[in-house]
Amino acid sequence: MRNSVVVAVTLVLITAATAQGPSEPGPAPKPDTLSLEQLSKIGTLITKEQSARLSNINFPVSIGAVVPEQVPLQPLPPSVNELAPQFRGHSYIIVEELIAIIDPKTRTIVAALPRWREQ
Repeated sequence: MRNSVVVAVTLVLITAATAQGPSEPGPAPKPDTLSLEQLSKIGTLITKEQSARLSNINFPVSIGAVVPEQVPLQPLPPSVNELAPQFRGHSYIIVEELIAIIDPKTRTIVAALPRWREQ
């Protein structure tokens, strides 16, 4: 009797689960992820630009953060656009030892990486 109750409950749970249909998919993986070599080269190229570094900012340097309007954005060098075409048309800022890649339309940070210097 006990085994038949367990089997019946299991069948009810399986039926209920399949009746609900497939679960919602999670976020799709980003197709534009960068390799460590690309990150290093981008960091080196931007570091060579001699752009002004910001300090004492009042916003986080993290993906999804919005850069305030009063902060001037620098266009990415053409060499970075060639290396990472997904950033074509984007801008950047340097905050201390971090580089933030920014979508200039929304002023949202889409990538953050360290500055790199060639040894």
